[in-house]
Amino acid sequence: MSTILANFTPPGGDRPSLIQHNELETLFHEFGHILHQALTRAEYHRTSGGETEVDFVEAPSQIMEHWTWDPVVLGRFARHYRTGEPIPADLVERMVAARRLNIGLKTLVQVFYGQVDLSIHDGRAEPDLDEALRNAYTPVGLPYPEGTFLLSGFGHPMGGYDAGYYGYLWAEVIGDDLFGRFTAEGVTSPEVGAAYRRSILEPNGSQPASELVRAFLGRDSTPDAWLRLRGMA
Repeated sequence: MSTILANFTPPGGDRPSLIQHNELETLFHEFGHILHQALTRAEYHRTSGGETEVDFVEAPSQIMEHWTWDPVVLGRFARHYRTGEPIPADLVERMVAARRLNIGLKTLVQVFYGQVDLSIHDGRAEPDLDEALRNAYTPVGLPYPEGTFLLSGFGHPMGGYDAGYYGYLWAEVIGDDLFGRFTAEGVTSPEVGAAYRRSILEPNGSQPASELVRAFLGRDSTPDAWLRLRGMA
């Protein structure tokens, strides 16, 4: 059994829980993990339930975030809790237009996290944490915030992603590439969805991720879709 345990906007007074869009994105992201775990048909436990390479495991979750930005998908359930009116199309258009705002800086933040994680797992018995933080700040292009210690609130390096946090960014590239087939053939296409399930979710970790991607896309993964979606190509 798989369960999502998350913090969302609670109900209040006479209002139900009205989650924000970023919370919806989180819900779809985590549901991607649920699908990866629940739909596995791998023979052995070690290669089922999302037990893939650490730099691929976030691809089946990050791909799901795309559906939260699709007007057709949102129109199916995003409605005013009192009137039942669907979310206005022009509002969705403005949201989509602003989706990649400051994407360069946001990407550098992910590079920063990955660099810090790799630096503190470089094999030294006692890594210099302050040095690791300062060095990782270089690509961000902003001054180091003196008197702070980010690692006190960064749990991933000790929660199973040690030396593997870079995988979030790497898997995002793969997830965007996988979603490209949905974009081309139908975002809500049952046929593409079934192919995705058979090629990516069901085999799970019983095959190398590169082979799963090749089975679904018919080619090796490329960063083209990731760059294009961010206005970099």
